[in-house]
Amino acid sequence: MTVYDKDNSEFTVSEITPTGSFSLGSYKVSLRDQTCDCGYFQTLHYPCSHALACCAYSRLTWQPYVHQVYHLNSVFSVYQMEFTPPILEGFWPPYDGPTVILDPTKRRASERRPKTTRIRTSMDEADPNSPKRCGLCRQPGHTVRSCPQGGVTTGTGVDV
Repeated sequence: MTVYDKDNSEFTVSEITPTGSFSLGSYKVSLRDQTCDCGYFQTLHYPCSHALACCAYSRLTWQPYVHQVYHLNSVFSVYQMEFTPPILEGFWPPYDGPTVILDPTKRRASERRPKTTRIRTSMDEADPNSPKRCGLCRQPGHTVRSCPQGGVTTGTGVDV
């Protein structure tokens, strides 16, 4: 920190790296005009780190350099104003509640058998030249339902 012009509260602030060298740059700060070469002080109307360093160096408080819009009473005064709706309430359309539009991609899977994730290969394919066989007697030419060795079914669906 060097004093550039004490009468006008102008300073030159040099930033240092963590190793201690002065290589990050130097900035001119004017507390009277509330400007800094970094641009934050005049843009945000809030003291930047260089302005805070100047305040600490000159033993000044930083609160006078904060714009009025940042003060707490200014923030709360925004909520004191009332607004009128653009249309009288009698002309509002009737409200039937929220309209729900379902997204079909977000639906849960139904309670059916889950889809298989098995990757089928050539081993899974049945040989087209071999005849189909009965699952009960292993003989070709018929199925379990028409198997001659199967039990006799009654009208109730129970084997006898």
